[in-house]
Amino acid sequence: MKHSKLYACLSYLSILILIPALIPGKDSFVRFHLNQGLVLLIANIVFGCISFIPHMTLIGDLLNCVVLIFAIMGIVSVIQGQKRELPVIGRIRLIR
Repeated sequence: MKHSKLYACLSYLSILILIPALIPGKDSFVRFHLNQGLVLLIANIVFGCISFIPHMTLIGDLLNCVVLIFAIMGIVSVIQGQKRELPVIGRIRLIR
């Protein structure tokens, strides 16, 4: 696929995950990073909800910082042309 790295990078950028999710004929590289990005997006939503619980704001915010770090790690992996699983959540498969 001509734009595999671009689509894979978009997978880690929150709502922009829709672009690679909706294109037909994704290769395994894009699907791998799409899965990683989707897991990160779900984690981000959950941690964002935790941030609204009284006395849990700091924990939710810290976890969202971890999500940001994981997204950066994912983008670096894409730029290097690698399929490197993210720590802790990398083995979760939502997209095959």
